[in-house]
Amino acid sequence: MAADWTTHMADARGRLKPWRGAIEAAIARTHQRVTERVSVEHVDIVVQDSPRVIRERGHVGFAPNGWMIHLSFDPEAPAFEGNLGAPLERTLAHEINHVLRWRGPGYGTTLGEALISEGLAGVFVRDLYGSPPEPWERALDNPTEFVELVEAGWDQAYNHAEWFFGAGDYPVWAGYTLGYRIVAYHADRADADIVALTERPASDFQPSARLALQ
Repeated sequence: MAADWTTHMADARGRLKPWRGAIEAAIARTHQRVTERVSVEHVDIVVQDSPRVIRERGHVGFAPNGWMIHLSFDPEAPAFEGNLGAPLERTLAHEINHVLRWRGPGYGTTLGEALISEGLAGVFVRDLYGSPPEPWERALDNPTEFVELVEAGWDQAYNHAEWFFGAGDYPVWAGYTLGYRIVAYHADRADADIVALTERPASDFQPSARLALQ
């Protein structure tokens, strides 16, 4: 592993041991692809055995700040082994964009900021890998239904679990889909690439929200 990304294995039970090589190889490939586009130094990547994963992937990522990423894996999940290649790379790249965002304006505390932070990470992956939206980025049949809610709540505190995980009145992954659509619409018309856009405040994207969700 490159010196600027340090991997830490939190696997006391040894359940991930048979796949450590595959996980480390995916991290190395992601490092190469990301750093061809942008320098991201001093990142700790914690690889951990945990049952709290995305069911469709068998793993999940989380970036709590500008220097650390948690990659959680459940080797008993049916989707686990089949997603240790490109899907894992895209998960890590998504979290790397969050690291970049944390180092700039931050993830944010309002609905608009969270939508844009997640949308930026999704479009960063799209641009890096030429990949279609992930399942959570195309989870709504009719995003137009959310236009008024997004506009009214843009600068307000929000319930993350409700907007992004379906723990309330909104469909699961609604926030990921809305954020992706807003950022993709904005990025496809912007005079800056996704790396530069990651440094921009969420307010820059607000005028695109209604147009993107129609």
